[in-house]
Amino acid sequence: MITEMTKAEVTEIGARNRASYLLEQYGYTMGLAKLEGSALTDLLPKGYLDEVAATFEEVNSSRKDKVLAAEESKGSTQQVNDLLRQAKVWRRTIVHRAQRSKKLGKSVPDGLLTSDGITGVPGISTQLDKMVKLVEANQSNLPGTSLSPLIAEGQTLVQSIKAIDGDQEVKRLKSLPDAVRNFYHQKGLLYIGLKVINDAGRELHANNPSAAAKYNFSILYRNTHKKKNTSKEAAN
Repeated sequence: MITEMTKAEVTEIGARNRASYLLEQYGYTMGLAKLEGSALTDLLPKGYLDEVAATFEEVNSSRKDKVLAAEESKGSTQQVNDLLRQAKVWRRTIVHRAQRSKKLGKSVPDGLLTSDGITGVPGISTQLDKMVKLVEANQSNLPGTSLSPLIAEGQTLVQSIKAIDGDQEVKRLKSLPDAVRNFYHQKGLLYIGLKVINDAGRELHANNPSAAAKYNFSILYRNTHKKKNTSKEAAN
């Protein structure tokens, strides 16, 4: 079993990731895993790589279906996905500032010291809202460059994410044909499987940051970065 997350949770994750990018990411991540051999597989459930490989085959086969490809190309969840990724970057930025301030002996609330791996639209929206307010209230204890731009960015992200009708998206997914929902579910399983392998690789190389850094999703997310850079260039 790749994950014990609910089918609905996995399907939602799958809906936000393009099959072609996931398949490319699979090649890179699985290549690293095979080079590690038993050192890495010993950190995973028995037969895990085989399960991920089987899911890869499912996704690769399904994406050739014209109906499934057409549904995926609508990209109805792409905006949601991009917003959540931006929110996670914002969280990491704040957590790094807060942890640094804590080491400097400043009084920093626990809510700024970790993101606790919270995911999903409702969870991230609630967490971001709380973190923005904590940053505003503790600016004097978070030394460094001005926090005003970060606070403004956080407020904008909160408003944008709150504007997303999460319930409506769940209803949309439920209303899709079984074949489409199964395709999204398989994509979600592949995404989670690759994330688990990455986590194992980073654990294996916990004493070697450069080796651990190879376990990343740069292939999957490369187009998101391109979009951001293009937007910046256009703005300039």
